[in-house]
Amino acid sequence: MYSSFSKKFRQIKPYDNYNVTDVPWHEAMVAGNGRLGVLESCAPIEDSLIYQNVEFVMPSEEPRHVPYDVTAQLDEARQSVINFDDTWNIHDRKRTNMYCYHPGHMIRLTLEGEPDISGYRRWTDYKTGTINTTFKSDGASVSKSTYVSRKQNVIITKIISEKSVNMSISTDDFESMPKFGVQKNNIPAPERNMLYSRFVRDNIIGTVVHYPEYEGSELAKGGFAGVTRILTDGDMRVSSKPKDSRAYTCIDETAPIINISHAESITLITYTDWTDDLGEYCEFRDRVNGKDTFALVDKCINKVNSVNITEEPVSLDHKNIELKLDGGYFCESANEELLDLQKNEYDIMPHLLEKLYYNGLYGMQACAGTTAPRLSGLWVGEWNLLWRSAYTMDANVNIQVSGMNGSGLYEAGVGYMWFILRQIPDWVNNAAMVYGMKDAVLIPVNTDGHRAMMVEYDINYPFQYWNAGAGWMLIPIYEFLQTYGDAVITTDDVALIKMYGKDTFDVRKDVYEPLLKKTYNFWKQIVNPEYYTDTDGNARYEKGKCSLNESEHYLIIPSFSPENKPFGYHSAITANAAMDISAAKDVINMYTEMLNYTKVDGYEQAVSEAEALLRMLPDFMYDESGAVKEWSMKEYGENNAHRHISHLYPAWPALQTQHDSKLASACRQAIINRNHENKGKDDTASHGWIHKALVEARLKNADAVYDTLNLLVHSDIFYTTLFTDHNTDRSKGVYCTDTAFGLVGIINEMLVYSDEHTIELLPAWSDKLGSGMVKGLRTRCGITIDELKWDVNKKKVYVSLDWGKTEGINVVCRNYEIEKIGHER
Repeated sequence: MYSSFSKKFRQIKPYDNYNVTDVPWHEAMVAGNGRLGVLESCAPIEDSLIYQNVEFVMPSEEPRHVPYDVTAQLDEARQSVINFDDTWNIHDRKRTNMYCYHPGHMIRLTLEGEPDISGYRRWTDYKTGTINTTFKSDGASVSKSTYVSRKQNVIITKIISEKSVNMSISTDDFESMPKFGVQKNNIPAPERNMLYSRFVRDNIIGTVVHYPEYEGSELAKGGFAGVTRILTDGDMRVSSKPKDSRAYTCIDETAPIINISHAESITLITYTDWTDDLGEYCEFRDRVNGKDTFALVDKCINKVNSVNITEEPVSLDHKNIELKLDGGYFCESANEELLDLQKNEYDIMPHLLEKLYYNGLYGMQACAGTTAPRLSGLWVGEWNLLWRSAYTMDANVNIQVSGMNGSGLYEAGVGYMWFILRQIPDWVNNAAMVYGMKDAVLIPVNTDGHRAMMVEYDINYPFQYWNAGAGWMLIPIYEFLQTYGDAVITTDDVALIKMYGKDTFDVRKDVYEPLLKKTYNFWKQIVNPEYYTDTDGNARYEKGKCSLNESEHYLIIPSFSPENKPFGYHSAITANAAMDISAAKDVINMYTEMLNYTKVDGYEQAVSEAEALLRMLPDFMYDESGAVKEWSMKEYGENNAHRHISHLYPAWPALQTQHDSKLASACRQAIINRNHENKGKDDTASHGWIHKALVEARLKNADAVYDTLNLLVHSDIFYTTLFTDHNTDRSKGVYCTDTAFGLVGIINEMLVYSDEHTIELLPAWSDKLGSGMVKGLRTRCGITIDELKWDVNKKKVYVSLDWGKTEGINVVCRNYEIEKIGHER
């Protein structure tokens, strides 16, 4: 169960045309250390390794500042909303985008002589993060292993052959990779203007790339490089071939090749990095031709030359998590065989669900430590992946980290905090520019990892008025503190150290509390007594009004409920989105809890003011079916023909439905309405299904969660590696880890719910999945589930808990009899 095993592979061919539903690099196996990564095809004769650096982004002509006219548009937006004018279109603004994530260089390993291949298999060892391939070449055993070292921050590949082999090693043209130079709708892409050169120095093969030069870009003088050091017991010589005429951004005339002969052992050590100071773009060609050196290339070469090649892969953090389900197929089946078997089984195969769970844990750990997962995790094997493989904070990142704290992936939590801290200066500027606020934060829908300014908005996606984002991004940090208690984290990221003037951060004092205060300040400043609902619930505007009367409530205006609009209304710029109401209430409650915990000077008055603000916020509204309305406005009609369920924020990620039965029932009814009215319209996007399952699990609707998982395992979303596509039918051809990682969060929620006072066992577990056992789950009350075992036939459950210093926690189970609580005090 601790490996992903396949008997098949897909060779990655240069300059290949492919169908978007059948992309070769999607079938590559992956490894990573949170910053560096690799995709390996594992093809026996012609293997490809595509190297990754999570910080690689391609600069473009897109502006890197918040539009200056957005501030003056706030009053226009509010007036259009209060007057129900759905024709105001932000002056016909055209949305601009963040920079696009891109792959590093690709090394091709070719076995010479067209050998006969037999006994092939490949697998990823989840415990050590190693990609392994074994086969026989003309009857002789060959093994390959690739892993990304966390200690040394390099990618290491080792090839061992029973008999000597001949192999050539070369660097592919960047242009040979899919979609190079072409964006969506066949628009020319900025990498058409980059320049690159390939080289060999002694036993090192590498490439150096200068980014295109765009005015105002922080990467105008930047670029990236990648080098691979080769060690072998065979003979090594250098040759070359003419450059392919299609490699139009390569400034060389030839492409170098390293030829190895009579080798039984070959080791590759790779490092790849970027800089914002590669020199002037106009001088790059002359510097290469003049054999000038680049500091970045020297850095990469020094890195691979200093590596200790005797290092062995180490066990990853998720080793403490164990899930074992009864029943199913326990034979040694390849991934593709399990997926095929599942297509012929009506119910979910427990064995497959186990493997999907472990695969998700592995992927999350491979992305952990430096930042959060991108849309494609850490990995991309093409240029111009749809949605630029950004960090999408509505709701892809949120889904991908949903199982992070519950699974005890501490390093993933730390990386998530670095991800947040990098963005906060831009978030503060966004709030100032869009709303004129001070010491507040407003997050964009996307960040490219370098910047997070508010640029991605237009009339169809008015994310400049998406108010709930910061509260959503805050929740995993709050849960981290609930899970682990106070912690201190340290970074070696030069940019972060420069930004904050230190390398060590107290999670509570330096991360959570400052961000919470800024998020509270946002809600404190967005409300305006001129915009309110009267005692009859009608939306009103009264110029010059300075305070609210009894039974009046603030309007949250403008507001945006991603990515929907009211029925029959032609604008998504609205008021009182349920998501905003929920996020505001959640943040204010966290803020008052923080004040009562820290007891800073004047905290009683601050608590009183926060509680008054909470009382004056709008309340949730309910439609005629009893469902929570997406907008708490009498004047808006519900529009359920949409995959997004932003209005169910009270259920997940917030916990507001746990102690409010009316709200919980209203959220359940809202999902029923969505399911009924959205069926067959835009229901192939994976994040829609995963988001829905997380909500259903939090609402303890076991049958609905099971049905969603069953739909997914019977779809085409899983590759033979068990990583996932963006769509259940692969119609977009986008590698996306929403489902792969989100499944971990869903299964955790099915097994255990917790808050600061309660642990609920098996709140959303379906009997159809059978009996089982799980170890190592963490809870929001700081208790670890040492072991949880359940029997669906006897309806009994046994749990052993590591209480630590925690007291006063209720352990409950609605559907099973708790037979014993181990380690009970």
